[in-house]
Amino acid sequence: MSCSDVQRQWLALQASQRELDVQSAALAALGRQKREAEEGLRRYAGLFDQAPVCYLSLARDGTVIRANQAAALLFACPLQALAGQPAERFLAPHSRNALRQLLSGLRADGASVAMEAQLFDALGGGRVRIEANLDLAGDAVRMVVSDVRSREQHDAALQRTFAVLDTLGEGVAVADADGVIVAVNPAFTAISGRAAAQAIGSELATLCGEAAVLAALHDGSWQGELALRRPDGTPLDAALSLRTLAGTGGGVAGAVAVLSDISRRKQAEAALQDLHRNLESQVVQRTADLLHTNGQLRQLSAHLASVKEEERKRIAREIHDELGQNLLALKLDIVQLNERMAGRESRLSRRVTAALANIDATLRSVRGIMNELRPSVLDLGLAAALEWLVNDFRHRSNLHYELDLPGEAELAAIGSEASLVLFRIVQESLVNALRHARATQVAVRLSVGRSEVALEVEDNGIGIAPSCRERPGSFGLIGMQERAAALNGSFALNEYEAGAGCCVTVRLPLQNSQ
Repeated sequence: MSCSDVQRQWLALQASQRELDVQSAALAALGRQKREAEEGLRRYAGLFDQAPVCYLSLARDGTVIRANQAAALLFACPLQALAGQPAERFLAPHSRNALRQLLSGLRADGASVAMEAQLFDALGGGRVRIEANLDLAGDAVRMVVSDVRSREQHDAALQRTFAVLDTLGEGVAVADADGVIVAVNPAFTAISGRAAAQAIGSELATLCGEAAVLAALHDGSWQGELALRRPDGTPLDAALSLRTLAGTGGGVAGAVAVLSDISRRKQAEAALQDLHRNLESQVVQRTADLLHTNGQLRQLSAHLASVKEEERKRIAREIHDELGQNLLALKLDIVQLNERMAGRESRLSRRVTAALANIDATLRSVRGIMNELRPSVLDLGLAAALEWLVNDFRHRSNLHYELDLPGEAELAAIGSEASLVLFRIVQESLVNALRHARATQVAVRLSVGRSEVALEVEDNGIGIAPSCRERPGSFGLIGMQERAAALNGSFALNEYEAGAGCCVTVRLPLQNSQ
């Protein structure tokens, strides 16, 4: 790979890092939006728990499921102890039957029913107003209990309630029974861009849409997200929650709308989606580039392997033609000289005999070098080459070797290129078994099917651990894999199990080996 290619890959990696940094910033923005939403939920929960009005959630049998602090204060009972208590326990005996009738008569459509009752004497015996209705699922009763107080006390409670609303970060708008906004808090003005004077008196439907209002009137509540515009034309992405207020006689006394600005969250989501799309397209493009590069590298590897084999063949031929023939001619001359000096015991005769022995050793070394480069037996066919190879390893080691070959007709279907690849893979596998496997026996099995030739080299050694397979410098395994891939074949090792040995499996298609 050239320096320019490495530089382009480095620049591409830097671009990917910058994209990941931008994506991380977008994810951080989403995290902030999530935390803000959770903070809003906590504020709502705080509003419920700290509201000056007594809120209760009852099971259908009248036992308390949940209550707020005002209920605990009104009933003079710790908040944790309220759950599971019957609500009528806190009323005077003559009011309990009326409460039972009210609970049994609640309508499934969520209409509210109200009554007045007297608290138990131990709680002061004061008068309270009870308003109740069923939730949407009809599984629980929502109840509001308020003191029947003087107007001054009522006004003071309203002031405290509005003080709480003014401190909320979410916009709140209150509408009357006709859907006309009668009150807003400062956050509503800041979010919607409408001053209090503009908002009060306008229709609630103009803000949140007719469909949302109708759904709230039908179901008692509605929640969703809206794409709005402020009076100055700027866009506003908002989360809206609508809830109706129950009036006397089961009617609707009004509605409360809670508005939250989610524009930044929407912008962050859109930016993140754009980043994802851009990143996916770049990943697809770079994957295609990598596949193309891998294909080129594989072609280069196959070409280098072919060049290497040709160079081995050329060097082996030159050694045979030049060095081998010269050594053979020299041996013949020395043999003749030795024959002439037969029967003579002289220093020259001993030197001639030693020279002849050196020439024989050199010829054996030359033949060994030629066989290492490219065994001449390959020209006799794959079967002869594998038999020679296994016998050579059998003489060089104490291992027990087995060779299983198909018939001559089946072997004839294997082309010369595939034969050379199979021979080299067997050679490399036997070297690995001899050097690293600590095996006592090795089996070489070759079979030819209709469309492919299969080779297995199996030993009973220690096996090849995954860490050794992926170790840098394990070029033997890589070379076998690349040789098989160059002919559109496959290379596989058995699953590692300590002491279970190693099995190399190679499959080559016959049609590509001709």
